[in-house]
Amino acid sequence: MPTKKYSNNDLGIGSLVRDIQTGDLGLLIERADLFDNIEGHEPIWVWSMTWTGPATDSHNRHIPFIEEAIVGLLNGGVWELKDNETD
Repeated sequence: MPTKKYSNNDLGIGSLVRDIQTGDLGLLIERADLFDNIEGHEPIWVWSMTWTGPATDSHNRHIPFIEEAIVGLLNGGVWELKDNETD
């Protein structure tokens, strides 16, 4: 279980996540409000992500993820947020 608690503020364009199980890498490309044009709704933020790695193919290379789900996967230890590392 990861020791750091992630939040929405830890995510940004260009952030890189790694799926612990598969080793696949996902790059956060664009953030959009799912309900941008609907008045009276709180925003639900969705990230466009592009993936690469051994478990990635043409069916799952470009996948949208709800921001809260990304934070949950990070805090649950399923994904890790990569820092500016060289490894």
